[in-house]
Amino acid sequence: MKKSFLALFAAMGLAFTANAQEEAATEQAQAEAAASESFNHWSVAVEGGVNYFRCADQKVGLAIGGLVERTFNPRWGMGLEYMFMKKEINEFDIKHNDIDLFGSVNISNIIAPYRSAGWQKLNWYGTAGLGATIYKNAAENEDADKGAKFLMLGGTKLEYNVCKWVGIFLAAQYRLHTNGEQVSNKVGRSAATGLLGVRVKFAGESNIRNIAWADYIPQVEMPDFSNVIEAQKKACEEANAKLEQKIEDQNAQIKKLQNDIKFTQDSLDRHIKATKPKVAYTPTQEEAKIIQTAMSNLEFESGKAIIKEGSFPYLNGLAELLVKHPEWSVKLSGHTDNVGKAAANLQLSKDRAASVKSYLTNKGVQAANIESEGFGASKPIASNNTAAGRAKNRRVEVNLFSK
Repeated sequence: MKKSFLALFAAMGLAFTANAQEEAATEQAQAEAAASESFNHWSVAVEGGVNYFRCADQKVGLAIGGLVERTFNPRWGMGLEYMFMKKEINEFDIKHNDIDLFGSVNISNIIAPYRSAGWQKLNWYGTAGLGATIYKNAAENEDADKGAKFLMLGGTKLEYNVCKWVGIFLAAQYRLHTNGEQVSNKVGRSAATGLLGVRVKFAGESNIRNIAWADYIPQVEMPDFSNVIEAQKKACEEANAKLEQKIEDQNAQIKKLQNDIKFTQDSLDRHIKATKPKVAYTPTQEEAKIIQTAMSNLEFESGKAIIKEGSFPYLNGLAELLVKHPEWSVKLSGHTDNVGKAAANLQLSKDRAASVKSYLTNKGVQAANIESEGFGASKPIASNNTAAGRAKNRRVEVNLFSK
């Protein structure tokens, strides 16, 4: 218990020191505030309640007293307190007259300096003090133990401002007495005190205990920066608009550059594909038979690129083979005999090769895998002087390549 009390006392001392430093730093501001409003700093209070001595026979006794206090600012003050405590314990008649100088910290104005007007009426204080106790402990058939000894105290207080002149409070205190060996051994050193009190505050325009810290410090009137802020806002909006336009232009340039890169890449891919040498694929015996059967039975209407229906079943077999092998590249070459004009024969050979390509793609072969071309009568495989030779020259050849 004694260690707890000393820790509380040390904490209150630190709080007093911090407030003293803050008061020195704001002394000029407080002087300006005092010039504009007259605060009164003095108050008196009467208080009474019960005490509870720490002793072998722990019973409740009477405690009454009063105090006078000067509140320096809404956060802290100092005062002088008198407390009379009486108690009868077995054969002992105990009377203490405590006089102490105490410091008081308004915890509410530290933790909530900007609270609302309603909450400003309720304040929570912490107190700590030093003083002396004048005691007399009398017992039947024994000499009285009396004298004066050192006293330390600490406590807390909850106070409500009824109006600017009057406040009521509840207080709890712990008092540590060092009042003699007899008392120490028989009736104890320390006492806990619970008090109910009424405070009278001397008022000018207002007592300093009635206000929150935020209302006490001088309010600095800020100059009107609305025009400057508006001008800065407009300048920022203009700069932001220019920046957004610049970003939009840059994005458009980036998109155009990306499209150009894609176009170049696609062109390069096409060029690579077009110039890449093709590797001839030699079909198996079975594959070669399907191709040979389809081409040897391929017939067109005379002088036209229209495939006769009798050729369809054979071309279907070729289409099925090509669908199974999408890895093949197919080259269709159209040829004619030398009957007729060379230009007409060249066009007819191209059209017939294209007609075969169209038929195969309609059967599911990928169009990208088929290339068609025509050579007219420029590449005969038999003599055009005979009907049999001219029939062989009228043909479409199939060449296979690996991709």
